[in-house]
Amino acid sequence: MAASVSSRIAWPRLGAEAVIIIASILLALGVDEWREEKRDRALESEYLVRLLEDLDANIAILNQQRQSGTSQIANARAIYPLVTSGSMQGIDNTIAVTASYNASPSATPNWVDDTFEELKTTGRLSLIRDPDIRRKLLAYYRFLEAQDWAYQLMSREYRDAIRARMDPDLQLLIREKCKPRTVGCRVVIDAAEVAAYVDWLANNQALADGLRRVIVQWSRGENEYLPRVETRTDELKQQIENELRK
Repeated sequence: MAASVSSRIAWPRLGAEAVIIIASILLALGVDEWREEKRDRALESEYLVRLLEDLDANIAILNQQRQSGTSQIANARAIYPLVTSGSMQGIDNTIAVTASYNASPSATPNWVDDTFEELKTTGRLSLIRDPDIRRKLLAYYRFLEAQDWAYQLMSREYRDAIRARMDPDLQLLIREKCKPRTVGCRVVIDAAEVAAYVDWLANNQALADGLRRVIVQWSRGENEYLPRVETRTDELKQQIENELRK
């Protein structure tokens, strides 16, 4: 009886159905994998484009910092003889006041790293398939973070001393009227206040030491740090652009 039932089962048809079911499952899995791969590649392209935008923003920041550094050094050197020896060297009192303030900023570049931080914190850095790009991204942003000493070591003593001594309203006026921080910028200041301030500047050894550090550190930033940032940024940009063209 059992043999008779078994003989009536359509084994070939069941086998064919099993094959179809397995093939359908494998096909579905393959389609899902293809879709996931396509999504990952789209995300990779999106992140690479955003990384390029961040690097372009860093180039703009670098150029601003370079311009700021040139003005910073010029102002510091203009009043250095006054602070060290009381010599004005052709700079009148009002210009000495504005130059002393314009030599005091010490802002660290605020480099753009939004996309890189998102890749790290979301665990999506692996979406970037090229291991060399991943390695260079990590090295690039570590470099920016580690090398910010070039600006963090500006003389805070000089900056704080100037800003503690100078009237806050006068600081606002200089910032408004002397935005490019060009040496020679003039603002309207009470003559008695100017004279008292210049007397305080002249032969002030503590200020001289701080001003010397300002000149050295901004010069190092301009001549060493920023060119290295520029080179690394350009190299990383080129590699990402090549990856996007593939």
